[in-house]
Amino acid sequence: MAETSVVDPSPLPVIRKKKSLSIEEKIDIISAVESGKKKADIAAKYGIKKNSLSSIMKNKNKVLEAFESLRFDPKRKRLRTAFYTDLEEALMKWYRIAQCLNVSVNGPMLRLKANDFAQKLGHSDFKCSNGWLDRFKSRYGLVFRSQPVETGAATTVDTSTVWYQNVLPYYLNDYQPKNVFNVKETGLFYRMLPNNTFAFKGETCTVGKLSKERITVAVGTNMDGTEKLPLLVIGKNKNPHCFKDVKSLPVDYEANDMAWMTSEVFEQWMHKLDKRFQAQQRRVVIFIDSFPAHPEVKNLKSVELVFFPSDSSSKFIAMKQGVIKSLKVKYRHRLIKRFVDCVESSKEFTLTLLDAVDMLHLCWRNVTAKTIVKSYKEAGFKSQSVENDNMETEVENDLDLIAHALAAGVEFPEEVAKVLQDTVYWDELG
Repeated sequence: MAETSVVDPSPLPVIRKKKSLSIEEKIDIISAVESGKKKADIAAKYGIKKNSLSSIMKNKNKVLEAFESLRFDPKRKRLRTAFYTDLEEALMKWYRIAQCLNVSVNGPMLRLKANDFAQKLGHSDFKCSNGWLDRFKSRYGLVFRSQPVETGAATTVDTSTVWYQNVLPYYLNDYQPKNVFNVKETGLFYRMLPNNTFAFKGETCTVGKLSKERITVAVGTNMDGTEKLPLLVIGKNKNPHCFKDVKSLPVDYEANDMAWMTSEVFEQWMHKLDKRFQAQQRRVVIFIDSFPAHPEVKNLKSVELVFFPSDSSSKFIAMKQGVIKSLKVKYRHRLIKRFVDCVESSKEFTLTLLDAVDMLHLCWRNVTAKTIVKSYKEAGFKSQSVENDNMETEVENDLDLIAHALAAGVEFPEEVAKVLQDTVYWDELG
C-alpha cells in the first residue's frame, strides 16, 4: 500500500511588508502620543508595530524639524537629502515665496533660478538637467500651480508661519537694515486731561468730546533705528483755524470726516515716500499690515511694498512692539507737564491741534534707536545688536509727573484716582 503524505494543516506564517508612513502620518502619531492616547491603540490604527512607534518617537525632533521647516513634502516617506542641500533649500524657499505671492512658477523658471543659486553658492560643477529637476520636484512634491502652500501642509501649517519662515528672511537678505521699514497707524486723544478727556478701558469714542479730539498718527522707522519717517497726522478738519498763517508743519497732515487712514490717503503717502527715496537714490522695502485702507499702490519706483499675511498677529508689527508706546508715553509726559505748568502759574490751559502736532514732532525725535531696534527684534526681524531700552524709566517719570500734578493742586476725579494705574489715555487702531 502506497504511503500517503500527511499535509500539515497549520497555515504558513504571513510575511508582512513593513509599512512606510508619510511625514504627515508620523506628525499625527507624535501628536496622538503626546496627547496621552494609548500607544497600543495608536499602533493598531496605523498598522505598525510598537517598536516602530517607539522609533518614530525617538526621532521626533528630526520629523518635526523636517515638517516645520517645510523642506520636504508632507506626503513623502523618507528624509534623505540631496547632495546640493544648500542649493535645494534656497531654491525651495524661493519657490514658496513665489507661491505665497501667487506667482506662477514653471519648469524653465525653476531651472533658471537653480542655476543662478548654484553660481551664487559656488557650485561651479552643477547643471540643472531635466533629470535633476524631476528628482527635485519629486523630493519636495512640487506641482506647478498657483497656491500658497502645498495642499498636504495647508491643514497644519498656516500661511503666516510659512510667510515668517520663508518670505520675511528673503527680504531681510535682499535689503540692508537701513532700507527695511515698517509703518503703522495708531489713534491718539491729543487732549487727555483730568475732568474731561480721560478715557477708561472699554470706553468707546463714537460720539461726544472724545471723538472730536481723536486723531490718527502714522509712524514708521527703518530696522536699524537710524531713520524715522516724518509723522503722518490725520485729523478731521482740513484747514483748522490754528493752522492759519502757518507756512509749514513739522509733520505730514491730512484730514477726513473720521480722522482715519483711507486708501486715498495711504496711496498719496506712499507716493510721497517714494519720491523721497528716489531723491536719495535708494531702494527700500516697507512692511505694512493687510488692511482695507492699505491697497496695492502702483507705479512705485523706489519703494517695494510688502504686506503682512492677513491672519498674522500684531506681535510681528515692529512699530507695535515699543515704538508707538514710547511715542505716546513721551507725548503724555509733555502734555501733563504743560498742564501742571499752567496750573502752577494760574494760567488757563489750552491745547490746539497745532500744539499737539508740534509736541508729537518733538516726542518723535526723542524716540531712541535702542527702542526701535528692540521693537524690530521683538517682531522677529533679525538685527545685529540690540540694547535694552529704558521703557520702565519713561513710565516711572510719567507717574512721578502725575504725583507732581497732585502736589500742585490738580484735582483728579475720584473714579480716576481709583483706577489711575488702569487708565487708558488713547485708543490704538488694529
